[in-house]
Amino acid sequence: MRLFAEKAGMIQGNLCLSNDEASPYPLRIILEPEAASAYCQDEARRNVQISQGDKILIADIGGGTIDIAVHEVLEINASSGITKVKEAVPSYGALGGGTFVDLLFFQLVNRRIECFSDFCRNSNQSLGLDISSWWQRLKADYDGGDYSGQYYLINSGLTDAWKRYDRERGIQKADNEYSHLHLAPADFTEIFDPEVRKIIDLIEQQIRDVKILMIVGGFANSAYLKKKIRDAFKGRVKEIIIPLDPGRAICRGAASLYMKRGYIESRISRRTYGICARRDFQVGDPIELEDIDDDGKRKCTRTFSVFVKKGAEVEVDSKAKRTYYPAFHGQQKIRFDLYSSPRTDPRYTTEEDAKKEGSFEIDISRGKSKGKEREIEVTMLFGDSVITVSAARKNFGKSKTVDCLEVRFDRS
Repeated sequence: MRLFAEKAGMIQGNLCLSNDEASPYPLRIILEPEAASAYCQDEARRNVQISQGDKILIADIGGGTIDIAVHEVLEINASSGITKVKEAVPSYGALGGGTFVDLLFFQLVNRRIECFSDFCRNSNQSLGLDISSWWQRLKADYDGGDYSGQYYLINSGLTDAWKRYDRERGIQKADNEYSHLHLAPADFTEIFDPEVRKIIDLIEQQIRDVKILMIVGGFANSAYLKKKIRDAFKGRVKEIIIPLDPGRAICRGAASLYMKRGYIESRISRRTYGICARRDFQVGDPIELEDIDDDGKRKCTRTFSVFVKKGAEVEVDSKAKRTYYPAFHGQQKIRFDLYSSPRTDPRYTTEEDAKKEGSFEIDISRGKSKGKEREIEVTMLFGDSVITVSAARKNFGKSKTVDCLEVRFDRS
């Protein structure tokens, strides 16, 4: 995101073509559950006594994703409230939310009116948008009661097309059944419940020992979802907080969190990060990774040199450093490939679940006289939401550190 902002001329940087017009202030990426936590803490203070060690579960339920984070309170100020938290468990989530409810609604419509999609595509393209707008109002208002909805199709042209489609297939229904789309209470349950159950099950995984449950995100506007969450967790936590406008809570919290640079003390890495490197060949190494260097020594290529392991607690702005050496005496450049893995102890970057995050090269030609004794120190800086990788020549040439790569830090 930061690189694209530079390319677009929004912020100054190496990729910005017009630095004079771009903003000199750096782009800070704030994670949604953390922004939600910052926004909701004031309301939590008004309703429940918060103490050091208390845990807060934040569920960000948007249109397409459900993100869950659990924060443990580390510091509290009598006047300003919570001032520092850390991730208590690795953040987690799933695809889901409001967009998936919409998908289930349109699947029901297509089962009921089999010619619906073809008619919208070929005869009345605005009908799908009109029905979608009607559905969005129903989706927000539905609270699980004896609720029904009816959309009249008479002026859309679909009534005649639907009737003709059925007649051609020998389906006989009363003419008035083609005049409208009707949703009964059972239809709403069929549409909503799969996603609502998914959300509750995700919260359930870490609700134990949680004092405050915060619900934010666009789909948190759903009256039915609010009711089901309160029914499921009332009495199991001290407070359930759902802002009046949960969709905006994240934006407001992000602005607040920008002013609280030390609010998040540490996060838990969801992946293992490291560099693709060479080392001495060991028993058990794949023979296809064997290489002989110019001193005749057996080396294993494409090994996973770990900087931080999956599940490790990583303090914000902490650094991890490793020293690397050229593979050959006359080598003029060295390339570093950054990899991540869902495994705790990956051994090789050739493993099927290893993911290449990026790469960069550094010029080492000025120190050729030192051959393979040239030291290059690689540093990973774990910031708010990105890993900044830099490299420095330690015992040759100019030792100035250069930021070479920036990638997303998957802590959730």
